[in-house]
Amino acid sequence: MEVDALPQYAVIVSHPPDTCPLTNKAVRAFVKQAYEKLPELLKKNNTKLLLDIHLDPSHKAFMLFEAPSAEAVRDVLVFGGFTHFVDAELHLVSPISELLKHADEMPTLY
Repeated sequence: MEVDALPQYAVIVSHPPDTCPLTNKAVRAFVKQAYEKLPELLKKNNTKLLLDIHLDPSHKAFMLFEAPSAEAVRDVLVFGGFTHFVDAELHLVSPISELLKHADEMPTLY
C-alpha cells in the first residue's frame, strides 16, 4: 500500500424488501436525491467512493471508500441519508499481503 494513500473502508449495506428502492416509490425518490448530492458530500468529507455495487439478487450493496477516517465515512452515510433506509456495516480494509507480512508478529492461540 502506498505510504501517502488514505485508509480504505468497506461498507456493506442491506435493507428489507419493503425499503428497496426498486419496490418502494418513496425510497426510490429519496435515494435518487441522495445520489445527486453524494459528490458534494464526498468532497466535503475528503472522501472518495472507489466502488459502489449491488450484490445481486439480494438486498445488499458494497461500497469501498478512501477516507481520512472511519468517522468521515460514517458522516457520508449519515448526512447523505443512507442510514434512513439501509443498515450499514463499516470495516477498515487491509490488504492481505500486508497482514501476511506481520502474521508472525501476532500472537496465536493454537
